[in-house]
Amino acid sequence: MTFSTFLFCDPISSERLHWFAETLMAFPAENPLPGNTTVFLTGDALFSIVDAKTRDTWRTLADRPGMEIVADGDELQLHGLLDLFVTDGSWVTVSGSERHDPFWNALVSTLATGWNGTKRAAFLLCDGPYMNRITVYMTRFLRSVQAAGLHPELYSYLDGVHTLHNGQRPSEFENIGRSIADISASAVQAGKDPWFAACSRCATARGYYQMNPGTGFCEPASAIDEIVIRPLKEILSRFSGHHPIISHACGGIVADKGAGMTIPRLVVFITHPPYCLEWTFGGLSLALAAAMDGIPTTVIFIEEGVYALVGNHVVPPKDKVFNVQEMIAVTTDINDLEYLVYDPSLRSRGIECSPDFSPIARIQNKDLARLLWSPEQERAATRMIFF
Repeated sequence: MTFSTFLFCDPISSERLHWFAETLMAFPAENPLPGNTTVFLTGDALFSIVDAKTRDTWRTLADRPGMEIVADGDELQLHGLLDLFVTDGSWVTVSGSERHDPFWNALVSTLATGWNGTKRAAFLLCDGPYMNRITVYMTRFLRSVQAAGLHPELYSYLDGVHTLHNGQRPSEFENIGRSIADISASAVQAGKDPWFAACSRCATARGYYQMNPGTGFCEPASAIDEIVIRPLKEILSRFSGHHPIISHACGGIVADKGAGMTIPRLVVFITHPPYCLEWTFGGLSLALAAAMDGIPTTVIFIEEGVYALVGNHVVPPKDKVFNVQEMIAVTTDINDLEYLVYDPSLRSRGIECSPDFSPIARIQNKDLARLLWSPEQERAATRMIFF
């Protein structure tokens, strides 16, 4: 049996839900997705199950055999949506709030069932504290991981390294630094040693890893002790293990047949435009490092991410930014790395890839479904992360 688990915390656009649903429904009704598929929704993703533009698609998916949609009851209550599901939410499983079992416990339980025999579970954190609630969800997840008797792991990347900052004193929010320290101490006391790490490149860029003139070596600066600054390569070495790794928008597919016998594949969805935010560079950097470390990796340019392949990017002389197109062009021959572009995202925008990227294969919904759930992949787990 195959277990497919997805988690979405951020807003889900009509475009994303459309291709997500079309990919899942690429399998005919008489031959549905193998095994069980569970989609967990929390945070702003919850609005998609009440929004008229998207709710009918969720209802259609919920009717598929083997499909379950689980909504975070605590967040539904926070957003004023819980009562809507008491009267008209039979197609959604509400987990959390005072009337239901905790959402994050349900997620950890589902992951532990799929990743049979796992000893740990991890959160890849790409968002900083206080600007949004992703860091709050991270602490809830890690507490549930520990409660389940597993080793909690945290991989801080991009703005997620801001969780390193010591002396955090928010007046109106959960103190993320203190929560991480509490989780770490509690895990150690329970004999479940935590593994909390922050990417050294990201930490250096944000001032948490500075050169000590006296020693000539970089050292943590203004950082809490519980998170160790490590090279990205060391963090990605954890991706070779047989354990679930979730993020703000992610998925995982694992088969109980031969589980843990091969290195899990990594699928990175590039969904943002290339330069205004660090998502594209960060996603590509992680994918390249993973592939160079022997992890089979596929990068899919989709949604706004297709703009990385459009036109001819020229960095102005006075600007200091990495040319994303050059980054892609010089890495097309790396072993264990494959680039794909989602054709409907190009067509819906009326754009075409630059001729330089014509060798990058265009894929449709059926191609994406085969990539993720094809029979030849049944002995390999798949991790999916959205950037």
